[in-house]
Amino acid sequence: MEQFDGQESESRTEFAKELGLKEAVSIAVGAMIGGGIFSVLGRLAGMAGPAAVVSFFLGGVIAFLTANSYYRLISKYPSSGGEFTILRSGFKNPLVGNILGAMLWLGYSVTIALYAFTFGLYVSEFIHGSTGIHFFAVDNINFLSGRKLFAFLSIFTFMMINLKGVKESGTIQNVIVAFKLMVLLFVGVLGLYYFKGDRYTPFTLNVDPYEFFDTDLLGGFSGIVIGSAVIFVAYEGFDVIANTVEEMKNPARDVKLGMYISVITVTITYMVVTVATFSLVDDPHNIDEAALIQAVEFIGPWAILLITLGAVASTTSAINATLLGSSRLAYVMSDYQAFPKQLAVISKKSKVPYLAIIATSSISWLFTLFGNAEQIAEVGSIIFLGIFLVINYSILKIFPKEKNRIAKFAIVLIIIYMALVFVYFFTHLAESALALVVLAVFLTVSIGYMMLNEKYGPKKDLDTAKYVLEPLGKDLIKEFHGTGITTDDFFIDLENMLVPITGKKFETLNWKISAQIAMKYRVKVTLLLVSMHAGDPLPDISKVTNIFDNFAVDYKVKHVVDTDVSRAIINTYNLGDYQLVTLASRRRKTLLDRMFIKSISREVVDNVGSAVLQVHPPRYGVERVRISHLFMLLDGSERDYYLARWAKLMGSSAEKDPEIHAYHVVLIPQTISLEDAADFIEVKRSAREFDTYSNEISMMYALNSDSTLLYGHNFVKSLKHATQKHQPDAVLIGHTKDTGIWDRIRTRIAYRIMRELDSAVIIYHSAENENGNIRLD
Repeated sequence: MEQFDGQESESRTEFAKELGLKEAVSIAVGAMIGGGIFSVLGRLAGMAGPAAVVSFFLGGVIAFLTANSYYRLISKYPSSGGEFTILRSGFKNPLVGNILGAMLWLGYSVTIALYAFTFGLYVSEFIHGSTGIHFFAVDNINFLSGRKLFAFLSIFTFMMINLKGVKESGTIQNVIVAFKLMVLLFVGVLGLYYFKGDRYTPFTLNVDPYEFFDTDLLGGFSGIVIGSAVIFVAYEGFDVIANTVEEMKNPARDVKLGMYISVITVTITYMVVTVATFSLVDDPHNIDEAALIQAVEFIGPWAILLITLGAVASTTSAINATLLGSSRLAYVMSDYQAFPKQLAVISKKSKVPYLAIIATSSISWLFTLFGNAEQIAEVGSIIFLGIFLVINYSILKIFPKEKNRIAKFAIVLIIIYMALVFVYFFTHLAESALALVVLAVFLTVSIGYMMLNEKYGPKKDLDTAKYVLEPLGKDLIKEFHGTGITTDDFFIDLENMLVPITGKKFETLNWKISAQIAMKYRVKVTLLLVSMHAGDPLPDISKVTNIFDNFAVDYKVKHVVDTDVSRAIINTYNLGDYQLVTLASRRRKTLLDRMFIKSISREVVDNVGSAVLQVHPPRYGVERVRISHLFMLLDGSERDYYLARWAKLMGSSAEKDPEIHAYHVVLIPQTISLEDAADFIEVKRSAREFDTYSNEISMMYALNSDSTLLYGHNFVKSLKHATQKHQPDAVLIGHTKDTGIWDRIRTRIAYRIMRELDSAVIIYHSAENENGNIRLD
């Protein structure tokens, strides 16, 4: 068995698997957009000016790079509360993982408070504008205000929804996110319609954000980067998917797609709405917290109401999504004894960690009583930049043998961001005091509790076995199973064979193989020579006829004139009674050749009903015809017995029996590391069964062969690696003819193998009425 490219605890609590890709994207988009456009656009505009669109793009780049790291780590450590499992796995000292997990949970609580603040802002702004009641005024600084009241109610409402169960929250999430995107689309279209180019001049604010100098030494770029870092909380949200893995129907697909789609969707949305806002507001240099209301107020009350409803949808879906993920995180941490054990209690009715949901909501309520949206956004941004830094660093720890270029690039960018943010904080102590205090409190409380818990807490053995889940996609691994069926019908019925020729060197191996087949089975051969135009001089085919004469084969030469060679071959086939077509295919050296030059062999394979033996010459030495070392690629179907006969036949003229290697490739999903796959029972079982299967075939046809099971992420790369290691003269594979439109459009594995390997490649395309249980592509 070559590589080329746990038991579940009985105490596991099963979550309801009801989240699909739609729900995963909705959860992530709901969390991200709620904290982005509606919460921090005004702050970012004040720091970066119209270049805020670039700030959002840079934040999206970091988020996308980190999403790749999340995906890789979640694939290895999937669980509900997956981020904490990753953090624990990435560091040898469990105390470090526990502290980072606590920071992450508190960070979620901060962002929930931020979204609740924004909810209260937009609702209070609308009510105050309609009624004039001071209680709802945004500038009401009393301890009890309309804004704080609505913030409390928003958290309470979604706490109750999450307590009812996952499906209920997932369905509601889809509706909310759809409406929110429609509202933002309205703003985007409105901005394009009223687009004013002069609003973007100057594009950057040439002001030093640190206030060391009168102007920015980087020409405004400092404000772009610092602004992006300060509002980075806008990209918190896609990571929530990590905490709902056990509740997904198809996590192997939906984790990766959900993260990528959500980050790209949100980044584009931020950029479009930012451009639109600068076109719509009266003064692009004075955009306030309720930026989108400010953008549409010139249209009238109905537009303000629409934006208010959109803000309500955005912030409440963000609260819902973040509460869903963070409560799962608290559940896992309590199970690891990092948090009180009561948070691990699961409701028997709704199958959710209800005490964790209540605890998370309570912490968020406390934050709504203090500070303002800008300060809490700063706290959330620095926390999640730190968490993203740790996630990317974990990649280096967990996958030390890989290059990890994406993670390293993300680490460099995040360190730059964090350095700029901390310098900004200390140069604006009056404005950022709350952010620094909260960060200090977070660290103090987290470290203090964890250290005390480590020293005086319960000393029970951790039941972490239930978190050692099967890697995502393990159920997609197809074990090898041989059919055990053989038939000689094809070889018994083989009477006539069509061999298209041109007399060129690359066909040499095909001539010899065709002559061997004809001699072995006493087949009549038609050598088909096609001229493009009548009167064209015929090529010298003496080398061809000499080979067939040497094998004492009954053959005839047929000459046809046709401007389309593949059509001539197909028409000749249709007019005769041929059971086999053998043809050589040339190597195409450039991408342009492959894109624009018609493949004759492919046309023939697709349009004749008989079996086709396609011979692709080696990259070097196209006239080499001796096959002393052959790879035979088996798939477990009846076709394997045909391949064994071909293998025996092709080596019959060698001085000694050819060395034959029988191979089968087990594809491993990208979510699983090959190092882990080596220990899978599915791979080991496949290796044993394939060894038995290939030995039976070898004994049946007296082949000098051994067997090897390959496993890898890519079929062609796995086979290519094997050929580079053992350097065979030829590779023999079987292929089931493609019949559907999609099958014919896509690049087939058989042709990718021919393009990638240096050795000769011989493909047996099964006849339409033959069995071939497994299609290579």
